[in-house]
Amino acid sequence: MLKNYKNQSFDIIVLGGQSNAAGFGLGDATEEYVVDGRVLFLNDLSNPRFEKNEEGKDVFCIDYPADTQIVVADEPVDERGKIGKLVLFFAKEYISNGLLQQGRKLLVVNGAVGGTGFCRNEWGLDGILYHRLKLLTKQAIDLNKDNRIVAFLWHQGECDSFENADWPVEKRYQTHKQNLNAMLEDFLRTFSCPNLPIVTAGFCQEWYVKYRMQCDAVLQAMREVVTIHNGAFVQTDDLQSNNQHFANGDDIHFCREASHILGKRMFNAYLTLI
Repeated sequence: MLKNYKNQSFDIIVLGGQSNAAGFGLGDATEEYVVDGRVLFLNDLSNPRFEKNEEGKDVFCIDYPADTQIVVADEPVDERGKIGKLVLFFAKEYISNGLLQQGRKLLVVNGAVGGTGFCRNEWGLDGILYHRLKLLTKQAIDLNKDNRIVAFLWHQGECDSFENADWPVEKRYQTHKQNLNAMLEDFLRTFSCPNLPIVTAGFCQEWYVKYRMQCDAVLQAMREVVTIHNGAFVQTDDLQSNNQHFANGDDIHFCREASHILGKRMFNAYLTLI
């Protein structure tokens, strides 16, 4: 229960976006994540998912609002093995670089959900996932008067690169820029943290090259929005997909090794902002 953590002081990392933010990386990794009791996840039990409607189309569903829980952070394991999570290697670097003060812990607000974007209004000022992210963040902040948000990690845009296939490039760029900027401005204003470091990153190169024109519109918007704020954009051109790692057909998700590397790169970018 959350009340059990009211006497604990947290540095809070807010994590939002879609599947690469949530973590879908498979395969071996050069460096394993070692569980650290100082790194925790704030999750809810809302069970975000896609279901078929009467027309056979995938519709986003979520049981919201929902109960929340805090658990020790780790990479989940299923029949495919461990699933890589970039945020854990960001957290690992945060601690190893001496940014976590003695007596404090790191709390990751787990707000990322695969397959989601602005295009279907899951994210954005009126998006249910954005409202959920703010609720989870408020719960984390309210646990203790000494809690503080230290980073906003965002990885999203694949969905908005291929939805609305008839959109011209300029409309795709302008729409993404407006949506992302409005959402970030609202978050920074809501939590009174105008200089909060925001870090985002590019897509899997193997997937990007298939949709280059649409992706470039979204990526340009992301780069410009983060520079408006105290933000940084991380390059990912050399990072492998799951498919490149072991030929499973999944070219949109970073493999586990790449997820770990990306988490470190996002932390290095974060260092330039603080």
